[in-house]
Amino acid sequence: MYCTVNGEKAFAYTGSRPSIDGQPNIIFVHGAGMDHTVWVMQTRYFAHHGYNVFAVDLPGHGRSEG
Repeated sequence: MYCTVNGEKAFAYTGSRPSIDGQPNIIFVHGAGMDHTVWVMQTRYFAHHGYNVFAVDLPGHGRSEG
């Protein structure tokens, strides 16, 4: 999922599921030199078990600009 933050394109992986209103949200943030792919297994698990998940790519990492 892409969105714009301060004029820059930012990416967040959602575990291959759309967000559903009313479900709790979990946000995964990677460490230095990494991207959203370090959270693939965790995000897919929670996305398929009743949570909205967002594994963000910080600016200049993965699919995010900046």
